[in-house]
Amino acid sequence: MHTIKTCLIISLAALSLSSCNDDDKDDISLTEVPANIVTIVQDTLPGITLKSAEKEIKDGIVIYELEGSLINGNEYEIEISETGTVIKIELED
Repeated sequence: MHTIKTCLIISLAALSLSSCNDDDKDDISLTEVPANIVTIVQDTLPGITLKSAEKEIKDGIVIYELEGSLINGNEYEIEISETGTVIKIELED
C-alpha cells in the first residue's frame, strides 16, 4: 500500500509540473514570420542573414525566436514578441 501511495504522489507531481508548462514551441519557415518582425530584427542586427525560426507561446504571448549570422561570422539568437518588443539577443558560442 505504501508503494502505491508513493507512486501516486510521484505521478501527480509529474502531472502537476507538466501542466504548469503551457509553452508551445514550433519550428516554422522564415516565410511564416511576419514582415514587421523580420524588419525589426534586421534593424536591430543590421546585415543579419536569418537561418531559422521558431514560434512559441509563453503565457499567452506569441514569441518569435530567430537565428542568424552576421558577415563577421557571429551567430545570434533573437527573441521578439509579436508586438515587436525585443525580449532577448544572444550571441551564440
